[in-house]
Amino acid sequence: MNVQSKPERSFYTVVNLPANSITFSEVEKLDAFAELIVIGYATDGFADREHVITAFDDGTMQSFHTNTNIKITKILKKPEDFPSDQNDLTIIEPVSLDGDIKYTANDYVELQQGETSVIFLLRNSYGDYGLINDNLGKFNLEGVSQYSLPESSSSQQLSEYSTFRDFVMKKYNLNQDS
Repeated sequence: MNVQSKPERSFYTVVNLPANSITFSEVEKLDAFAELIVIGYATDGFADREHVITAFDDGTMQSFHTNTNIKITKILKKPEDFPSDQNDLTIIEPVSLDGDIKYTANDYVELQQGETSVIFLLRNSYGDYGLINDNLGKFNLEGVSQYSLPESSSSQQLSEYSTFRDFVMKKYNLNQDS
């Protein structure tokens, strides 16, 4: 049977690691900080993406991330040197997979394949674009789903996410009513 299923997330042991990251609780500040803001979607399932884990010489984990290929459907903000007609991009997400263990930074939940989202990005020193603001750096255009935040999120976290998402949709005129 060829049925497209939702993420395989329940098959993984999730290890959440705290990370130092700049987070914004106001859309205007996030907009000002982001270098590239796009509407797009992940083209591959989470398990099929490039997962990168680096270790120190003694084998201790140093860092982790996933290189996620996205299809850009619209550019909302870009630096001067970013091509206006670019529609494919590989971005860095603060999550990775090692066998059946999924590592996340600050409870980040990866972009879901095919779900069109507003994505806030910043270029790193290597010239790669990484998602910023943890889970408040990506917003599904269809609404808040069970994959927007970790399963363990409180109703207050869900409410704050939903409110922030509403501000993002309003700022970029992405309300479904229009």
